[in-house]
Amino acid sequence: MIADNDDLLNEILLHLPIKSLIKFKSVSKHWLSLISDPNFSRRRNPSFPTSASAIFFRIYSESGRARPEYNFIDLSHNSNPSRPPFRSLTFVDNKPGIGICHSCNGLLLCCASSPNRERREYYVYNPTTKQYTILPPLIFPRGNSRAVIKGLTLAFDPSKSPHYKVVCVRNSDAQRGQFQVEIYSSETGPWRLCSNLGSFPAQFSTQFNDGVFWNGAVHWFCPSGTSLYFKVDEERLGEIPMLPVPDDFDPLNRMLAYFGESRDHLHFVDHIHESGEVRLNVYEMERDYSGWFVKYRVDLSRVSTAFPELIPSSLFDQLTSQMQYHLFSVLCVVRVLRYNFESTTLYNLRDTVPAGMETILHMSLVGYVHQYIESLACV
Repeated sequence: MIADNDDLLNEILLHLPIKSLIKFKSVSKHWLSLISDPNFSRRRNPSFPTSASAIFFRIYSESGRARPEYNFIDLSHNSNPSRPPFRSLTFVDNKPGIGICHSCNGLLLCCASSPNRERREYYVYNPTTKQYTILPPLIFPRGNSRAVIKGLTLAFDPSKSPHYKVVCVRNSDAQRGQFQVEIYSSETGPWRLCSNLGSFPAQFSTQFNDGVFWNGAVHWFCPSGTSLYFKVDEERLGEIPMLPVPDDFDPLNRMLAYFGESRDHLHFVDHIHESGEVRLNVYEMERDYSGWFVKYRVDLSRVSTAFPELIPSSLFDQLTSQMQYHLFSVLCVVRVLRYNFESTTLYNLRDTVPAGMETILHMSLVGYVHQYIESLACV
């Protein structure tokens, strides 16, 4: 009776974990059809947005491996942590150089690159279901795709649509020093130039390669000028407000530590060193873009007390004594409902930094860390 009642069967399946659902796809063609339905995935997670259960951390290699490898850092603190979906990306045969470009709500935007290939191939991959799709190639009139493409960002909101888009920023064909946007939609297919937007100017330092999807828009941070956002459905540009600057504040004391999204909140983290105090300020953006506000303050003195090796004794001796430098990098900000950020509890998730890497920790690790969310979304 249950097998013949799709409504009842769906209600049962909706309450099962994703790993079980993936196995149950092989029970019958009927179950495969029910579980693979895009509406089933949306109904299963009505409380979206969800928090990342883990992060992928690209392993630094001085030799530069042809096949990038990733650590899998579980954030659930369960007694039985999740197994890594992969160590390296091998879902396409004979493509040894596949790496993660961007992650968005359970999907990964990946790129296969090779020193001998001018054109790169891009994929959208679901690491939970192991499904992937190959994006159609972008057309470049001048032939040099690496010089033309400035960045690609995956835009996917499963609470609104089972379809995703990929936003590409490239040099303008018409105006030197300006940019244009092309969009690929999983619903409509080919790349399409945003003709209504046309060409637009932007600061040279705008980080198009590290776009962040939030609030229906792709956000590009600029450390030396005006940051931008692009409303994907409306295809229009806007300016992101500047961070608040206190009176008598020296901007040289502020350094970018992180820019990203978690549970439908946009965060900016800066590293402040002032009068011997070292802290992190976690800012959050208002949904109407009226401005940033301080959500959390993190006193790094507690971190240095727990991990004194983060403060080198000789590496920066030549610098002024008022500054206390820490060897650290903010990998990711993940909002988890059952943990109270204000409790100031420290967790040593994993020692992922290989010997000798402390000499490069001052470099940005943006692009090396990606959130992992289990998803049944089709690609």
